[in-house]
This record gives sequence, structure tokens and C-alpha cells, in this order.
Amino acid sequence: MAVTDHDTQPSERRWRRRGLWALLVIVPVSLFTISYGDYLEMSRYTDLYPTEVAAGEVKHYGGSAWQFYGTRKVQEGIRPGSLPAGSVPVIARFLVEIGDTNLQERWLMCAIRLTDKAGRSWSPTSIPGMRPAKEGIQTCTSAIFSGAEKGTRMVIEERFLVPSDVAGELRPTLGVYSERPYYLRFARTE
Repeated sequence: MAVTDHDTQPSERRWRRRGLWALLVIVPVSLFTISYGDYLEMSRYTDLYPTEVAAGEVKHYGGSAWQFYGTRKVQEGIRPGSLPAGSVPVIARFLVEIGDTNLQERWLMCAIRLTDKAGRSWSPTSIPGMRPAKEGIQTCTSAIFSGAEKGTRMVIEERFLVPSDVAGELRPTLGVYSERPYYLRFARTE
């Protein structure tokens, strides 16, 4: 007796339907599985979740205690016309007490930025004509290689060139590789 298409059709249709339903589950699960590892790796390089820090508050982050001291505009020592029109140099200063002395691991990819109310951010830069920092003042990167011991207190400064119309509203943020995707967002000091 010969098998006809009519006899096998309900069984095949059932399996095809099951296969299509299975694809609706398997494809999203597969995409999630593949991309989750990429998301985790990407989050180690990106500041995603802020921790708000009140003015004057000391916050433990990256194995050390950080306190935002303030920002200030710099006018002295800058030659007129040497900066882009409508920009102003700003210095952000932090007081830090070293906790974990393995700064090369804990502070890797240390990033201090200034952000405005619109969410724009500025990274540190060198500013032509600006005097070097005073002796003993570090940048985030130079502090990593300073060999500081536990309990050492240091001043960390970063220099920024920002639009003059937002200089009064800027807030600093701090992110390091060992703590990301969490970062600190400091309140302005008045």
C-alpha cells in the first residue's frame, strides 16, 4: 500500500508549527547568550550607573576615599587669543586619601569628566599657556604611578577647556575600571 501526501500532512504540519514556535524561543535566547558577554565587557569601559555624592561628602571608590573640593576658572597666565573664542579653562580639584595601594589595578582607566545639565561632558586636556600644576599636585593618571602608600592624602587636579556659558553649572564625574559600570557624580560646591 502506497503512502500518500494526504496521510502524512497533519503530522508534518504539526512538526513545522512546533519548529516555528521553537524558533520564537531559540532565536532570542541565542541572541541574548551571545550578546550578554559583550554587554558585560562593554560596561567595564563605560560609566553607566551614577552614584550621587553630596557637596563635601567623602565617598569610598576605587579603594580610596574621594572628596570633591571644587572647580575654578583660570584667567592668569593665559595669553589673549590663545584659546578658542567662548571657552574658558577650568580646574577640578579633589582630595583623596589612599586606601588600597594597588592603584595601577584599582584606578586603571581613571576618568574625571565635567558634565553640564544637558548631559554633555568634557575630558581633561592640556591648555596652551597655562602654568604647570604646583609641586605635589597630581593628575589621576600620574597618581596611579606615584607609589603612594596607604593613608597618603593627595590633591588631584584635572584641567578642562569648556564653553564659558556652562562653566558655572559643571559637575565632575569619576569612573575607574575596577568599579565600572558604576561611577561617582559629585554635587557642585558653592
